[in-house]
Amino acid sequence: MTILIDSLEEVLDSFDVAVLDQWGVLHNGSTCYPSASDAMKILHGNGKEIFILSNSRKRADLNFKRIEKMGLPVETISQVVTSGEALWQDVNESRVHVAGQTPKCFYPICAHPDDPGIWAAGSDMEIDPSCDTILLMGLLDDTGETEYDATFQQALEFEIPLICSNPDKTSPRAERFVMSPGALADRYEAMGGEVTWYGKPHTPVFEAIKRCQPEIAPNRFLTVGDSLEHDIAGGQNVGFKTAFVRRGIHASDFSNAALDDQINATLRTLAEQHNIQPPDFSLGFLA
Repeated sequence: MTILIDSLEEVLDSFDVAVLDQWGVLHNGSTCYPSASDAMKILHGNGKEIFILSNSRKRADLNFKRIEKMGLPVETISQVVTSGEALWQDVNESRVHVAGQTPKCFYPICAHPDDPGIWAAGSDMEIDPSCDTILLMGLLDDTGETEYDATFQQALEFEIPLICSNPDKTSPRAERFVMSPGALADRYEAMGGEVTWYGKPHTPVFEAIKRCQPEIAPNRFLTVGDSLEHDIAGGQNVGFKTAFVRRGIHASDFSNAALDDQINATLRTLAEQHNIQPPDFSLGFLA
């Protein structure tokens, strides 16, 4: 059974490294959650390393600057790891293979036209619409489900593979949720396309975390996230402990679960739906 807690301070002896999700745990994309800063300071003050792990298409340094701009205590952070950073590193070091080789030229799908060039900076990668690997980085908030169907149909004719550097299917905004790249990559895969995934719950981003601290056993890492499908499943896949934040993307599932038994029953149901084990811990919000 999941242990219900009010604060990570209650289970400090259970882990050495806290791997914190960004969206839905630290902030909602616009503002920080009220207790996030205090929680980070408590973890740091108790000698816990903090890694931020985000399904972000962007490089780690840009995410660090964004976290700093939002007013979170960046002095408590050991490292920021993003799916975009992990992909960049793995392409540079030939750890990722698509169609039998490491891709070096990408056709981008992105929210902002400058994003691909910024992402590829410092490498020998090329960004070009004629490239034979699609790089799905991001989407505008109002992107429709079928908006890229014509592009995908043409790509399928030439058996062009796709790399998705943000597997999130939905992301929170201040007052709503929007479609994220993972949903579009799912669509391409359902149409018959080859998709390589970078980001939670897939192992490459967790391997990037472990490479930073190879001497620490997997069960001394604690993944904290609001997505059972991405954060909790990904942590379980690599042997990390897990702590689930209920007031993120699953908030509506717990709207009528006030008592501990009701919360645990809902957790079990959701875990079964995602074919995972219930998380080790659960709390309403990061505290």
